[in-house]
Amino acid sequence: MMVLADKKEVLKEIIENADEKLMSLMIALANEYNDAPEYSQQEMEEFHRIRDKMLAHPETTYTPEKAFRLIRNKRQ
Repeated sequence: MMVLADKKEVLKEIIENADEKLMSLMIALANEYNDAPEYSQQEMEEFHRIRDKMLAHPETTYTPEKAFRLIRNKRQ
């Protein structure tokens, strides 16, 4: 397993040889990573509560396919 210092060194080498397209992709990825929302402990607990409720009663939840179908039908 690579340590952080090794990973940074590999990235430096990649950056030195990168073309414009790769650099744009890496910048976009870094921006997305840095803009990722941070959730409070209370928000995370609520997410887990909702998830646990859904998992405990799968008969009352939609599959992704059914949810997509319902959304598409409402838009028509």
